[in-house]
Amino acid sequence: MQLSLGFLLGACSEQPQDTVAETTQDAVPTPTAPAESVSVEQGVYAEPELNDYALHNEYDDDGDGDGSKETHVRRYINSKGDTAFSMTTSDQLWAWSVDSKAGDDADINKNHVIRDSNCDGIFDQRYSLNAKFHVPSCLLQAGAADKPES
Repeated sequence: MQLSLGFLLGACSEQPQDTVAETTQDAVPTPTAPAESVSVEQGVYAEPELNDYALHNEYDDDGDGDGSKETHVRRYINSKGDTAFSMTTSDQLWAWSVDSKAGDDADINKNHVIRDSNCDGIFDQRYSLNAKFHVPSCLLQAGAADKPES
């Protein structure tokens, strides 16, 4: 299963602004339509600055389709309603997304997902908000070694 920011960001659009320590998966709505695939930009991208943001909620999600919720998602929000998400698997931060309420979702410079594609700590890919993305294979291979054999 590929994660799609449309799915993740849809989960925050109409929720209350109170900080919540943790939510369950049931609190996350299912996507209404599949996200479109969009080409990815290559480069070096900086993590978002979260000075005005507060942790709103966090939950675990299945980012590789194996039924295990291996990806920890943290959702941050500021007083203007802008949101940011971080995605971590096997203690490795591999993606951030940013969605500005005042911004144009089509503007990849303001609203986007950045991803560390090879687990080197450098965010080297940028996607538009409606693009599909997934846990990097370097984390899936490392996680597979940690799983007990049946």
